[in-house]
Amino acid sequence: MARLRKHGLVALACVAATAQARTLPEMAASNEFVICAAPDDMPFSRRDGTPAGLYVDLGRLVASNLGLALAVRWIPRRELARRVGCDAIMGAAVVRAEDRPTSWRNVLTVPWMRAGAVVVDTGRGPAATLDTLRTGHVAVPSGSWAHRWLDAHGVPVWVRFRTDPEIIGAVVRGDADAGVVSDVAAGWYRQQAGAANLRVLDTLLDPAEFAFDVAIDLLDTDAATLARVNGIVRARLADGAIAAIGLRYGAYRPPAGQR
Repeated sequence: MARLRKHGLVALACVAATAQARTLPEMAASNEFVICAAPDDMPFSRRDGTPAGLYVDLGRLVASNLGLALAVRWIPRRELARRVGCDAIMGAAVVRAEDRPTSWRNVLTVPWMRAGAVVVDTGRGPAATLDTLRTGHVAVPSGSWAHRWLDAHGVPVWVRFRTDPEIIGAVVRGDADAGVVSDVAAGWYRQQAGAANLRVLDTLLDPAEFAFDVAIDLLDTDAATLARVNGIVRARLADGAIAAIGLRYGAYRPPAGQR
């Protein structure tokens, strides 16, 4: 995620250091559904500009269905979400499904999207294979699965990045030989006016390793709140509203089992 101005971040942390995520009755009392998002991480979210991003639009849809207003807390890292009092993070990878939560902290809803990772470059070098990647530097988010997987396969990685736009920018400038980004971000970039050529290499990474469902992460919840949000996600998947939001940003795949 992009970096906030230092003084703004300090002020935000100080004001809301003791804030807590809430259950549905507590949200209703304030008339707000509060999500956390990155201030500059398109196509997922941005603080300034239109459209506001996939996660913000989805948050607005859920808030509306709850009969609440949407509020957004802009944070550079999702680890800060509890400190600023967010109810949810709209995009979280589903590593394994649980029939019943063992804790009501960080509970995932039913999935609303299928996502994956792709390698991108500009086509300046030879056709990319895993072997050719070992001769260059690949930009990846620090600590990500791509970081660990490529490192384990002998591919030199460059890990100073937090967001897909930062990685794409490094590839386009030639600072990195290639990068690993979400398929949604690659599709969004390529449809922007004036975008530099970006080659998407979607066969280099094993889908079994790099494709996953995406759900909403409810930070502190209860059974009733989870059931209500799950009902909204299922209904909006069924009527196409979530797919319409995804397609607004260039690409959308339904979650596994919803195809």
